[in-house]
Amino acid sequence: MSSTPLNPARLAVESAAIFLSVFLAFAADQWRDDANDRERALDALNLVRVELEQNLGELQSAIGTRQEMFEQYNEGLRQLIDDNEYPYDLPSVIMPEITTIAYELATDSSAVAKVDPDQLVIIARAYEALEGVRRNEVFLSNRNAQIRYRDGEQYLSGHVFYLSSAIRLEPLAARHIEAALAALDT
Repeated sequence: MSSTPLNPARLAVESAAIFLSVFLAFAADQWRDDANDRERALDALNLVRVELEQNLGELQSAIGTRQEMFEQYNEGLRQLIDDNEYPYDLPSVIMPEITTIAYELATDSSAVAKVDPDQLVIIARAYEALEGVRRNEVFLSNRNAQIRYRDGEQYLSGHVFYLSSAIRLEPLAARHIEAALAALDT
C-alpha cells in the first residue's frame, strides 16, 4: 500500500474552502435571523399602532363628555350638602377600554431590539400616560361606591376627584398617543 505525500498548498486551499463555506453558512443564517427579527419588529409595531389608534378613539369619545359629568357630580355633592340626602340619580361614567396587549407582546419580544430607540421612548410615554387613565377606571367603574348611603359623601367626592383626574389625564394620554403614532409614521 502506497501513500501519497501531503501537498501543503492543496491542503491550505481545501481548508480555506471549508472555512469559507462554514463562515458563509453562519453569515446567511445570521442574516436570515436578522431579517426575521426586523419583520417581527414591524409586525409588533403595526399591532401597537392599531392598539394606540383604538385607545385614542376610545379616549376621544370619552373626553367630550367628561366636563358635563364633572358638573353633574358637583351638583350631586351640592345636593348632598344642601338637602342632607344621598343623590341616587348620578350619571353613569363610561370609561374608555384601554388595551395594552400589543405593547406588552412587543416589549416581551426580542424583535423590539430592532426598533429605533427614540420611537420606543415615545411609545412607552404613551402607554405610561394610558396607565394614568387606567388607574381611574377601577374607581370610576365601581357602581357599588355610589349606592352606599353611609359613606355616600366620601365616595361621591372620590368620584369627583377621579373624574377631575380623568379630565386632566385623558387629553394628556391622547396627546402622547398622537405623538407615538406620528413617530411610527417616520
